[in-house]
Amino acid sequence: MPDALSREHHLRRRAERVRVVLEALWGDQLPDAPDPVLTVLVDTVAVDDQHGVQDQLVVQGDGLSLQALAAVLADARSSATPALVPPDLRARLAGLRPAAERVVDLRATGEVALPSEATGAWEYDAREGTVSWDARGGALCGLGDHPGVAALPEWLRRGVHEQDRSLVAAALRSSAATGRPYDVRFRVAPPGRAVVLARGRVLTGPGGGVRVLGFAAEDAGAG
Repeated sequence: MPDALSREHHLRRRAERVRVVLEALWGDQLPDAPDPVLTVLVDTVAVDDQHGVQDQLVVQGDGLSLQALAAVLADARSSATPALVPPDLRARLAGLRPAAERVVDLRATGEVALPSEATGAWEYDAREGTVSWDARGGALCGLGDHPGVAALPEWLRRGVHEQDRSLVAAALRSSAATGRPYDVRFRVAPPGRAVVLARGRVLTGPGGGVRVLGFAAEDAGAG
């Protein structure tokens, strides 16, 4: 945070920039208008705002930059949030929003990674309501030795034990809604007998789409 002296300097500089423009408009006299004081006030606000636009600031007073606002909107969990931004400002932000982060393989990342060739990668797309998996992830849950994608209910029916489906679905939806890490242990659907440990993290794309990306491995310690 800037100290008080730096902030005062910033405010004085803003005021000086505005004064220069107003003097160019009106000189040393009040404007020839029915309410000259109000006219000066309106011109002052307009000039200050225009300087903010030129400096790529959304709000001149607190120094919120367009880039910072674009990054905040990129992390918004609701796709309706960007719609709250005025259209003109939304158009200015369109080219500044960062690209969606894409994680292909989480086996070697994260503090609680499961580094193993037996680890499968998977993804839950909250907007589409689908689960996708790589070949190893499919093999773990008895879905075949190949990548695939299915609606969440179908994936639960085919790959997760009936008694664990509600737990897995609730955990996925909770992670997508709260941004908290996903960490669930579940049994696969019969005739499989494996117990799977799945972990993941939440990513939010520029359009507000939420995905939970993670990895899964057989729980070797399950009895």
